[in-house]
Amino acid sequence: MIISLPLAGIFAIANCTTDKEALMSYLISSLQMLQHRGKAYWKMIIDNLVSSGIGPFPAERSILKIVENNSNLQFRLGLGYLSKRTPRFKSMNKITVILDGFFVDIEKLHLHPLVGDAASADSLFKIYNIFKRLLIDKENPEKACEFLDRHLRGNLTMMSNEKIFSYRDSTGFKPLVSGTDRNNSISIIASENSLRIPFPNMNFHDVKPGQLIKMDSEAGQEKLLSLPTTRTMIDPFEFIRESHVTATIDGKGIYEVRKKIGKVQADFLSSHSDIDIEAAYAEPDYPRPMTLGFSAEFRHHIPKFDLGEAIINDRYDDSDRMIDFSENISKNKMITSGKSLKYILRHKINQKRIGLIQGTIQTGITAKETIYYLRKAGVKSISIIVSYVPTVDGRQVGLYTHNRELIAHKYIGQVPSLEVLNTRISKELGADKVFYNSPSVLSKGIGISEYNLWFPEWVRFLEYDK
Repeated sequence: MIISLPLAGIFAIANCTTDKEALMSYLISSLQMLQHRGKAYWKMIIDNLVSSGIGPFPAERSILKIVENNSNLQFRLGLGYLSKRTPRFKSMNKITVILDGFFVDIEKLHLHPLVGDAASADSLFKIYNIFKRLLIDKENPEKACEFLDRHLRGNLTMMSNEKIFSYRDSTGFKPLVSGTDRNNSISIIASENSLRIPFPNMNFHDVKPGQLIKMDSEAGQEKLLSLPTTRTMIDPFEFIRESHVTATIDGKGIYEVRKKIGKVQADFLSSHSDIDIEAAYAEPDYPRPMTLGFSAEFRHHIPKFDLGEAIINDRYDDSDRMIDFSENISKNKMITSGKSLKYILRHKINQKRIGLIQGTIQTGITAKETIYYLRKAGVKSISIIVSYVPTVDGRQVGLYTHNRELIAHKYIGQVPSLEVLNTRISKELGADKVFYNSPSVLSKGIGISEYNLWFPEWVRFLEYDK
């Protein structure tokens, strides 16, 4: 059994100084920087204070008011959490745990010999309780991590007994970094190293798969153990959208990887498909690096290929490139009347064969909306180029929606190749052509073997016939 959790942004800090403001400054700045990883729910833990809320992380003034009302805080330890969904588990609002990933094989956790009073609790609390008993009560970090590694795909961070413990599963499914300042007085754990932008004095390193890190306000940061790793299985969506464009994963710059994804896809489609376009434009904003790489490569085949930007604009989404909008807001757009939500630079695309670069297609609502306005602007034809593989499982994209709502989900087991899926999806969307990326082409663009990227099984073996 798989319990899907919303992919998220996590942050942990240990403050070895007497400067109480230091912890709050790092925590607030970090969660503001990581807001692209989730704006539906936030959680903050400072010492023994647990505070959470629905919606985006509050403004600095609101957060400071929360802590000002708690005079007993020492500002030694802090955790921060940002999610794309409100919690599935009631215990999330109470326990001092944050995580980024999903659980597997949890149907018999209630029979575990150490589950104790948590037997009737939700799965998150069961895993937290067993992990804590093995790690703290039994003082057996190896068994604690072995247990967690059986059930977690991603990262889990826990505060207990004035210490922070952070574990990255042995597949390396989600990125995790550790950082310390020059004096080793501030130690942090975070979802990504884009935090080096606001904190240039911090020295960041990737936490290795299977590694357990301990932090406290006395000793700072310490690596407790590393489980052996047999096969990494990295989430490819980190390279498509999840990670900040300034981040790096395993030494790979996200911006450059995204450009290469576009370049490799353009090279493949120009040789192995019937694609016929004379310009390509990104929509929404985040596929722009892919579009630049795609267009630059396509110019080798069509010298006059248009490299323009800002052709398709959304007056809501694109006003803030850090905002992560939910499916419900997209649905609300479709029923809004009286005003155009998108505007198109008509003179650039009238009577042209347009390539629309989309990072993913989930429900298809955004694509249908854009196609409507492009048709209205007088384009000759619309081909949708999808940077990602077909999305049939919510875990692929951070769980914005239920699997049954994903436009490609109903074709699982129904189509033998990407060519057939492309044809069926293009008819549903009202596009002339659709071109999904394949696992092999995407992995080449990322620069990591297919063997070491995580795809749902049906997607993993769905390729182009040519």
